Amino acid sequence: MTARPAVRHLLLLLPLVAVVVWVAWRAGALRDDPAAVLRALRAAQAPALPEAGAVGATDRSTPETYDRESLYQFIDGAAEAYLARGFEACVAATYSFAAAGGPLDVAAEVYRFSGGEGARGQRDEERPAAAVAVPEAADALSDGTVLLAVRGRDLLKLTALGADPHTGTILARIATTWEGKDRT
Repeated sequence: MTARPAVRHLLLLLPLVAVVVWVAWRAGALRDDPAAVLRALRAAQAPALPEAGAVGATDRSTPETYDRESLYQFIDGAAEAYLARGFEACVAATYSFAAAGGPLDVAAEVYRFSGGEGARGQRDEERPAAAVAVPEAADALSDGTVLLAVRGRDLLKLTALGADPHTGTILARIATTWEGKDRT
């Protein structure tokens, strides 16, 4: 003689049915786009400078980082303008080149702002009077000794610490490598 299922047996099956329904519902839900997740992760990481070898430098100093609280230690008088435009973080280093006219050092700084308008505004404020567009680098201006480039919400500032006939080319190479166009 077989016993018929009682109501209590059916009640024991309800949590199992609920789990199956929940799993089926979640399986049908749209997942995050992996490319969008990767873009968000890249945007969230700290600003960075290329390695010395990637830009043809003989050496690069150890990068120093600055945030909203320590920016005054790096650029004492100009920090207010950066903070007003949404400054978030900075990384700075010096590249050394064995150029034809003798050694050349280039001070490189990348400033991260809360938005692209902050980076463009700071670039426009610091633009040298004789600056022209750099054909090799998108959204970059240079007068041959200073180069300012914007990528998204980051501002790259390169300053040649010396003179060499190839300074403009060296600055453009750093900028294009930083932009990701010239990865070596």
